[in-house]
Amino acid sequence: MRPLRVTPNLRSGPNAQSPAVAGTAARGYRPEIDGLRAVAVIAVLLNHLDSHWLPGGYLGVDLFFVISGYVVTSSLLHRQDGGWRALLAGFYRRRFRRLLPAMVANVVVVALLLVMVVPPADDTLLPTLRTGAAALFGLANLYLLRQGTNYFAADTHYNAFTQMWSLGVEEQFYLVWPLLLLLCGVGLAGRRRALRRLTVLSLLLAIASLAFYGGLRWSGREDAAFYLMPARFWELSAGCLAFLGHGALRARGLRPPGWCSGLLMAALVLVLVLPTAAGPLGAIATLVAGLVSALLLVMLEPGGGLGTALRQPLPLAIGLRSYSLYLWHWPVLVLARWTWGINALTLGPILALIVLLTLLSYRFESRCRRAQAGRPLLTYPLVLLLSGAGLQMLQGPGRSILYRGDPGQRQATITNMKGIAGTAVNTTNCFTDPLVPLRGAAAYGRCVTPAGTAAPTLHLLGDSHANAILPLFDALHRQGRWRVAMQARGACPMPYFEPRAAKSHLGARQRLCRPHSQAIVRELEGRLGPGDRVVLVSNLSGYLHGLSPSELAAAGDSYAAGVRQLADLAKARGARVIVFGPLPAFAGRPAVTIPMGVCGVEWFRPAGLRPPACRPLTVTRQAQLGSLARTQALLGRVQAESPAVVSVFQPFDRLCPPSATDCSSHRGTVMLFSDSNHLTNAGAQLLVVPFEGLLDQLR
Repeated sequence: MRPLRVTPNLRSGPNAQSPAVAGTAARGYRPEIDGLRAVAVIAVLLNHLDSHWLPGGYLGVDLFFVISGYVVTSSLLHRQDGGWRALLAGFYRRRFRRLLPAMVANVVVVALLLVMVVPPADDTLLPTLRTGAAALFGLANLYLLRQGTNYFAADTHYNAFTQMWSLGVEEQFYLVWPLLLLLCGVGLAGRRRALRRLTVLSLLLAIASLAFYGGLRWSGREDAAFYLMPARFWELSAGCLAFLGHGALRARGLRPPGWCSGLLMAALVLVLVLPTAAGPLGAIATLVAGLVSALLLVMLEPGGGLGTALRQPLPLAIGLRSYSLYLWHWPVLVLARWTWGINALTLGPILALIVLLTLLSYRFESRCRRAQAGRPLLTYPLVLLLSGAGLQMLQGPGRSILYRGDPGQRQATITNMKGIAGTAVNTTNCFTDPLVPLRGAAAYGRCVTPAGTAAPTLHLLGDSHANAILPLFDALHRQGRWRVAMQARGACPMPYFEPRAAKSHLGARQRLCRPHSQAIVRELEGRLGPGDRVVLVSNLSGYLHGLSPSELAAAGDSYAAGVRQLADLAKARGARVIVFGPLPAFAGRPAVTIPMGVCGVEWFRPAGLRPPACRPLTVTRQAQLGSLARTQALLGRVQAESPAVVSVFQPFDRLCPPSATDCSSHRGTVMLFSDSNHLTNAGAQLLVVPFEGLLDQLR
């Protein structure tokens, strides 16, 4: 994460620096910048340990970006001798020497440890290993953007390489920034106006990047605004402008008063403390953090006040090791979640391990940097390819061979993989996040099991609950009596209706829900055949929760109209519609699915240290039935309107038997719910027999 520290090499002659560059170059290395790195990495660490401790601590990465723009620009401008080929070759060699050894070691070691403690069948393992492989080639941010669109694929708290996204942004910046400097004439003899051109270009690119960032946020594509390098380019450009501004001020003998940097640091700390991650406040906080960081780099003075504090031995030592600390802190936290957990008893050992690995990594990085002097550039791609090949092996048989847990824990009852074996019908292909663009007809065709027989098709449609129920359809498909087609979109009910709880139908994340529903209906018009069943599975109770009586009536009319449209289509094709009834819900459980592998008891994961979400939770059956009354009334209405075509499947009694006083999230030791309302594989499989019975009745 930490850019190259530069000691300027000043020369006279055709490539002598202008006053703006010389003013900064004459100052040499600025230790206070390493002190700022310490602030950034500690903020990130505190946020990752517990987001309540420092809600805006994630903005430390924005400070890193600005510092990178500053120091990388300094590095290039202070090494202009030898022509453009030497400039590029020297820059990339320094980048490789600085970043790759520690990063490759981190990815390989962490990947090996992960496959030892994560069950091979757990659906978080492959995305994690693929993130590590992408990180080796500077693409982690792009992979995480793609993977982040999948609700069930890998919760970021269990992906040991999530922190690599920012390295991807920086490495992509490193590819283009030297070329832009050359475009401005930097490094070419006689180009006295190169810095003026660089200033103008940096400003224009920063404005364009900010506009791109704002456009992505405004359109609801917050993930893209977070991960994409062009949306972050303004922060890196701001670092360049800070370097040029700092040099220009010092060349003119101007020294900002000490209170300026102190005031800016107070503003930065305020942004870090405030909870501003979501919504418009998140964009404002990012903007403030980036601009304040750039101004800090301009205003900081080495003597007195904040500059003196940042140059003290402790912040300086942390800043110099910030890259290693950034690399290792997150994997240690993730491995702790997979093993002994993060709690008051384990926090001390976790922090000690982070410090130890940081020190070892920094020493390894320093030795490798000295040993690699003069090594050919081709050496580095070769190392990356070999490391990537190793991670590819771990994604195959290697993950089963190296797993150190109880083989009995590899069973489907503790994993949460969603898919129909031997087909392309799975979460990755057939479930999309609300922000993902519509996929078109080809995607629907890919999400249909092969037509080996003349069996009718079960068309599974809905939101994330449809994805969660997929193991039920896997069991039906294995019997050979049914083909299965699936299309599901997170937070988008099928059929589309409004209004919905908390006015979610108006949110930017749900803007494609209506066109998605319409596209599915068009696909059904061409695919629905005699004997087919359209199965609608959505969190209807959640969408209706908290609506006023008038809103509930409007939502009911809208939903009923959508079901009638599907019923008319099914009747014309000789098919039928089945609507899933509501499930029990457990409000005391986390709203985000955790990996099921975390809940298996192992020698490295005692039962008492498992996450709270793994433990049973009960609610009274009577209270559950009362909370579902409005949903059941609506389902009774839609069935009564088309009794010959629409049927309602009621899973509630199977998951919470009438003989029970309470509904439980577990059946014995087996988890039925992965979070507050989504079924695990084991929960979905409990519904095979009753759902098969309903299908038989409708034949």
